[in-house]
Amino acid sequence: MKSYLVKICGREEGPYSDTQIGQMFADQRVERNTPCKPTSAGDWKTIDDYLPTLKYGTQLPPATPRQRSATVRPVSQAAISTAQRVAVVDVDIPFLSVLKIMFKWMAAGFVVFCCFIPVIILVWVIIVALFAAVIDGAVSSLPHP
Repeated sequence: MKSYLVKICGREEGPYSDTQIGQMFADQRVERNTPCKPTSAGDWKTIDDYLPTLKYGTQLPPATPRQRSATVRPVSQAAISTAQRVAVVDVDIPFLSVLKIMFKWMAAGFVVFCCFIPVIILVWVIIVALFAAVIDGAVSSLPHP
């Protein structure tokens, strides 16, 4: 198991194992851009560079429960739901995943289009028949020689 040094508030801390860093990430003590480097050798990079799967959150341990201080007042659920806003700043999706998504949308669109071809043909036939009836009525009203 690899161990890493982490820079928190400008100080080197560690060594921490990758599971310990995962717990720190779950507890929000470190983030993706926190500087990190292997203890054996390596350059300072971000945690995201050395442990890229942490950002997906699929293998994170549950967050450690925090002790509530006596000065914190509970807030009603109605106040929370009206006061919170969510802003999506960055969506980090690999390029091949985007291509897969676009291919699936294209295939689904083609299937839907093929299902609507009979409806499109029927509407076209009705429009052509109405147009032919109007022209036939106009031509039949002309005097015959």
